Amino acid sequence: MLVLVGLVLCLSPADALTAFPPKFQVGKLNGDIVVKCNTSEQQVTWTQNGEPEPMAELIAEGQTLTILGLDLPATGNYSCWAGTVLLDTTYVVVSSARKEGMNVSCQAESYRGSFHCSWTCPHSTVFRARLTRSDGSLGEWVPAASHRGQFSASFTDPSFCPFAEELRPLQLQLEGLSTTSYLNVSIHFFVRDIVRPNPPQELTVQRRGEQLHLAWAPPASWPLPKSYFALLYRLQYELLNGTQVDKYVEGAEETRLQERVRRVRISCQDPYANPAWSPWSVWQDVDAAQQHRLRAR
Repeated sequence: MLVLVGLVLCLSPADALTAFPPKFQVGKLNGDIVVKCNTSEQQVTWTQNGEPEPMAELIAEGQTLTILGLDLPATGNYSCWAGTVLLDTTYVVVSSARKEGMNVSCQAESYRGSFHCSWTCPHSTVFRARLTRSDGSLGEWVPAASHRGQFSASFTDPSFCPFAEELRPLQLQLEGLSTTSYLNVSIHFFVRDIVRPNPPQELTVQRRGEQLHLAWAPPASWPLPKSYFALLYRLQYELLNGTQVDKYVEGAEETRLQERVRRVRISCQDPYANPAWSPWSVWQDVDAAQQHRLRAR
């Protein structure tokens, strides 16, 4: 089930970046910020976005550059030079103070420690995300895929144990960067709260005498053994008159119906954790010849 996990900051409109710069620095709006040139050279010159006359009030002292009263025009790429030789580059941005609702949702297909998160942001931004795993270790930064303000990333926690009780939540850290602004937000959740199984598979329908026999299998992504990772199944079948009926089955992967049925489909959920039902399977039509015999009765 998709989970709304909070309000975070979205960034100011700007031209899009394509990736996080190797080195960036975040300052407060209208505050001062000191940029250092990573070099042994004692005398350097500075440019902002390639221009030798930056749009900011600056104090240059040897290998350091102090930007006074950082504002949006003063953000950008600051490079230090020794003559015509580029020594170092730092991307300077403002910590965003603009609050908007950004719906971040995470979903797992099972208890295997893998999950997928997605979120929206209405401005030109690049995102990356990092997972603090269940054993407390930090994962690598993962670049987020994006399409028209929709962002997503997938993660795997190799230390996650599906048989153990979750004692502390996972932490997902998001960083967003535009050409002027930056955000950093952390999201906490338990895997048990975001599990939504895939639909059951291999649904079959057979006529056995006066009864209709239905059988199915758990989702391929659902962990084993079945005795430990139980599922509750929800069958929905449509009668010949168009009426839809629900039937619930737990602890079995087959059932029988005596009604005159046109078609059936099935969904499932973990009955002991989050009550998120899987998507429905596709409708399974009862054999047309069988329907003809049922109508003739």
